[in-house]
This record gives sequence, C-alpha cells and structure tokens, in this order.
Amino acid sequence: MDAAVNSAITHLLAAVPTLDVNQASSALDVAVPINVRGAARFLEELVAHLSTHPDAMGSGDSRCPPVLIRLTHVLHDNGHEVIRPGCAHCGKTVTELRQLRPEGRICGSCDSRSRLAVCSRCGQQNARIAARRLDGKICYRCYNRDPERFKECSQCGRLDRPVARLDDETVVCQRCWKRPERPCIACGRVKPSAVVDDDGAYCHPCYSKFRRPRRTCGRCGKLRHIARNATEDQPDLCHGCYRGPEMTCSICDRFRACKGYTKGKPICQACYRRPAHTCSRCGRQRGINAHWPMGPVCDRCYDMVLRSPAECSRCRTFQPLIARDEDGTGICGPCAGVVLDYRCRHCGRTGNPYGHDGCAYCVLANKARHLLTGSDGEVSDQLLPVLDALLQTASPYKQIHWIEKSPNARLLGQIVAEGRPVSHDLLDEIPPSRNVHYIRQMMVQTGVLVERHEDLERLPAWLDHHLLAIPTDHANLIRPYLHWFLLRRARRRAVNRSFPASAGRELRRRILVALELLDWLDGNRITLDQLQQDDLDRWLSEQNTQRRHLVRYFLKWTHQRGLSRKLVVPTIPRQQPAKLLDDDERWRLLQRCLTDTALPVDVRAAGALTLLFGLPTERIRHLTADQLSCQGRHTYLTAGRRPALLPPRLATLLQDLATKPEPQRRLSVHADRRAAQWLFPGLVPGQPIANHALTTRLSRHDINVRIARNGALAALAADLPAAVLADLLGMHINTAVRWVKYVGRDWADYIAARAIEHG
Repeated sequence: MDAAVNSAITHLLAAVPTLDVNQASSALDVAVPINVRGAARFLEELVAHLSTHPDAMGSGDSRCPPVLIRLTHVLHDNGHEVIRPGCAHCGKTVTELRQLRPEGRICGSCDSRSRLAVCSRCGQQNARIAARRLDGKICYRCYNRDPERFKECSQCGRLDRPVARLDDETVVCQRCWKRPERPCIACGRVKPSAVVDDDGAYCHPCYSKFRRPRRTCGRCGKLRHIARNATEDQPDLCHGCYRGPEMTCSICDRFRACKGYTKGKPICQACYRRPAHTCSRCGRQRGINAHWPMGPVCDRCYDMVLRSPAECSRCRTFQPLIARDEDGTGICGPCAGVVLDYRCRHCGRTGNPYGHDGCAYCVLANKARHLLTGSDGEVSDQLLPVLDALLQTASPYKQIHWIEKSPNARLLGQIVAEGRPVSHDLLDEIPPSRNVHYIRQMMVQTGVLVERHEDLERLPAWLDHHLLAIPTDHANLIRPYLHWFLLRRARRRAVNRSFPASAGRELRRRILVALELLDWLDGNRITLDQLQQDDLDRWLSEQNTQRRHLVRYFLKWTHQRGLSRKLVVPTIPRQQPAKLLDDDERWRLLQRCLTDTALPVDVRAAGALTLLFGLPTERIRHLTADQLSCQGRHTYLTAGRRPALLPPRLATLLQDLATKPEPQRRLSVHADRRAAQWLFPGLVPGQPIANHALTTRLSRHDINVRIARNGALAALAADLPAAVLADLLGMHINTAVRWVKYVGRDWADYIAARAIEHG
C-alpha cells in the first residue's frame, strides 16, 4: 500500500506541477480512502493510466479509471488547474461515470437512454426502457400509463402519478405539488432554492451569478460559467462563446442558433426579447435586471443606483440605496432587512461593482498598472504621474473602456513596453498621427514632458516622415527652408503674438506647394535656377486655385540664397466679404442661442460670441475661464485688449462652461490643475476643441461661421470706430480700418477728438 501511494504521488506531482507532496497526499486520501476495499488496486490503476497518459489531468478525456475522475473533482474544488472529465454523451461533469463505452464513460442518465429493447406491452422496436415488470421490459410511454404508478393524491384525492412524497409517507400529484420556497439571501425574493447551505438559500438566478463554479472557457480563455461542457469535438464553452443549438426560428423562420423558447417553440437571438415589466424606479416598461426591496428595476436604473451610492437615511452609511423608507427616502439593503453586500472585497468601497475582480476602481487600478508596466515588471517613476492621472476619476467605467478599446492606450502600452524613457525625441521617431499627438499631450499635462509650442515643434517630425518618399535633392532643399526660414519666423511671431494662433497648418501648405513646384520642374526637365517667369506663370495657371500662390515664400527664400532668379508671384487682391448675414436673421439666431435650452451649451455660447462680437472660431476655442471677470452684477470677457461687457444670458452660458464639473468633460486623462481651464475643451488632454470641430458643430445647428461673423463685424464697424473695434476684439488696426471703410463710415473726426482728449 505504501509503495502504491508513493508511486501515485510521484505521478500526480508530474501531472499537476502546482501540487506539493502534502496536497497530493491529502487529495489521494479524499479520492481513495485507505480503508476502502481494494484501495491499492485503485491506486495502481491510477498510476498505470498516468504513465501512459501524462496529460490525463488536463485533457478531460473520460476514457480513464473512475479514481482519476474523483481525483480531478477533488483537485478542482481545491483550486488547481485540472479539467474534470465529463460524460461522453451529454458532457455533464459528475463523479459517477460508471459505464464505460468506446467513446468514453457516460453518466447514468445517458446509460439508461442508450439501453434499447423491444417493449413487451406496445411492441415498439428499439425503445428506451424505463422499467421492468412481470411481463417484461416496458418503454417510457407505457411506463407513464402503468396503473402501478398511479397513487391517490393526499390533497386533491385524485389518482395520478406522484411527484413528491411527504413526511407522513403520503404522495402529492403534479397539480398539487409546489416546490419549497425560501428567502434568497442574495436578492431577498422568496423563490425555489437552487442550493441551501450554512449561509442560507440561493435562488437559481443568484446561484448562477454568485455561487455557480467557473471554469476556463476553451475558446476565449476566460474564467467564466460554462454553458456547454467539453466533448471530443469541442472544448468547454462559456455563455459568451456558446451560441446554442441551431434550429429554425419560429418567428423569422431562419436556421440560426437557438436563444430560448416561447410557448415551446425555439426563437433566435435576434427575435428574443426579455419580458417587459414596469420599473419601480423610472416607471418605464423595460426588461428587468433585478428585484430589489423597492421593486423590479431595469438595466439602466440598476446601473445608476449601484454606480451612485449615497447616504442611507437610517444607518448614515454610504451604500447603494436599493429600498425605500415609509416616507419615500432611499435606504440601503441591510436597513430594509435584505442582506445584499455590494461592498468590494478588495478595497471596501460600496457600489460600482465590476464582476468578480472587484469594483470598477480596483479593476481600473489593475488595468492601468498593467498598461504602464515596463519590461522590468514595474511602473517606472517617470510614469507614476500618468498612473495617478488615470486613477483620479469619478467615472472609472470610462477609463476602463479607454484602456481596453482606445488606440491611444494601445500605442502608450507599446511605448512603455520598449523600456526607453519617454521623451519628445522618442515620440518624434514614431510616424506622426493623432494618437502620437494625444500621448504627447497626456505626458505634457501630467508633467512627464515639458510643454512646447506643439503646433510648430511637431513640424520637423512630420517633414522627416513626409520626405521618405521624396527625391533626395528635393528633401535637402526643403529641410533648410522649413528650419531656417519658416520655423524661425513662426517662432519669433509666436513669442510676440498677443493671442494664440495655429500656424502649423499654414506652414504645411507652404511646404507641400513648394514640393509640387519642384516635382513639376523635374517633370518638365527644368532646374530651379533655370525657372523663368513665363514658366512660373504657366504653372500657376494650371489650377484655378489660389493655393499655389503660397509658393512666393519659397521663391523669395531661394532668391535670397542665389538658388533662383527673382520671380514675381501675383498678389491676390483682398476681397470684400461675399456674403453677409442680415440683421434680422442674425438677431433671430442670436435669440435662439441665448434662449433655446435644447441646443448644447457650448454651441449656444460659441454661436452667441460669433453672432454678437464676430469673434473668429480660432479665438473662441482658445478662451479660458481666466478671461471671465465679474465686477458687481456685471460680467466681462477679455477677448481682445480690453474687457467687453457681456449680456446677462451670454454671461450665464460662459459661467456654466467655466464651472462645469470635471467628470462631465470628455477627457480620459485629467489635466493638471495648473493648466489653462478651457471653456471649450477638446478630446486631447490640455488642448481646446479643434477649429474645424467647432466650426462643424456650429454648422450642424444652422450657424454658418463665415457669414455670421461677417454680419456681426459689419454691424459693429457701423457703430464703433476702428481703434475701439481693434481694442475690443483684438484684431489688427488695419483690419478694423478696412471693415469701417467697407460699411462706409468715416471716423476721422472721432480719432482727432480722442487724440485731443488724451493729449
């Protein structure tokens, strides 16, 4: 016996590496008690099978000795990674698989169904045998009609097939018997119990949710409830991977996977609808997710209550309020007499459940650390501010979704996995894209990288990747043109500019136009120093567009360095505004922006600023909360050099944008508190909304920015002198003068009087 035990332990340790000697010995004591007759023979069968099948503990093959089946159940209950063999016919995992067939061991139910014979009463051939009588074997149909089965019901007195036997040895028929019901300790409802243990009773839905064992799905690899046990042809399948048997749907008549049955007829997933009930919280007719003490609640209300725990009016603890007091105030489950624990097992927070891994905050912390873990298995000190920014959120569900689904998070994980310190140079090596820009701004806002003029400083990286498919002589000419001419001037202007501006797009256009000219010269076999004025005029006239006139900057630079002749690019004359929004339509749209609460707040505010002051969208999107000031009952906006008095309704809209809570913003990473608080934040951390995005949002609500701005500036220029208009809106004095001349007003007398007054 000792030799058999030692040999079994040795083979078991080799088959299950997570076991130690004590655990293996304890498992064998449970599966094969020593005092059982023939214990040594059982152990020898186990050793012989493990010798010929080393993978028997993980294959799930039921063609094995019964002792191995019992042993896998013991190890599985102790948390070890083994696969319990199932019935070769139905896949059910039970310890008793006594009947051995060529395809494997089968359970008692499948064994009885597989025993076919001739019924001695009805004469049916190959019938499933249900019982044996004095006249021979009988099938199930004859068994159900057998007079010996009919007993007198103790409640209704009728002769019928008994369903249950009571304690007094009397029987109850199907119509009178009711399954015993007990209060479920999870949901509080009184229902038939699926399991009753020392803690109490669990109904079938709660047992499936909280107590039902989980196994690793053979398709998705996740630890979940198994919907279909493994067979020879397919592995264990969870409910997410199992699609059900394929049948003809009784509603759409399509041959598809069966989701369920209605009135005994199969229906597919597309036709299946949960029964609708009245939600006790919102009062809508919807599918019910849970039955709480307050009543049935739908999916939306279920999530809202659990994600917003509040103070219970009785016990003064913060819990999900799933019940109501007599006065209608919300109370928690324990105060309502229902033991429903929505507290996280890891951190102790109440509410915000997120599966068996803990609450949403714990899941977010695990996923964020996994995302930022480098090749050494640790989160570097440089990325700790990013980790803190990801965890500081009031909406962990959005953060989890961002980590799992966002391509920005995927790129961040790839950068971290390289193990190199994050820097601007490292990000410049990656091909320019929106994702790289997002990651860079995330690092800037969390303090990992220093802030720079991103609109200009990412131009060199863009050019390097753009020039990969460009001839070498062109690339060698364009690089100094960008670095020593365009960027040098743009950086100098950015330092002296009073108001922010996006110059990167314009510089890209100048570079692309210069490359078009060089490509055209190569196609016509003309060198840059041989370019004549008529050649340039011919190239400019090929396209009916003003875009190619931007080549003047490139030709000016090449002439200064002796690379080309002095060539003239015709200057595009300044055009008068083509369309103006008339005053009646402008005031109608302005009234709509100020009063229509159906419009988004940012659209109302941006539209009102455009229609009232004629501010460009580039200036509007860069407005911050610091530009709003209150003096008494009045609110001022400093959009130019001097503050402008705001109408009360517009002031209220801008104050709402300035005081909007952070969780309502669309940022996945919270910006540094020291950063500017944009009135119109964008999707990129620390950046305002994009210019084209703001223009598109206004256009969707029937506000044409160009026409509306022309109408507003024309109205202002008709009432204000150029100097005041320039100070109020922050525009150049020459632009203000042109607008005043356009509307036909002469403010020379006003300027002279103002000079005398300040003289």
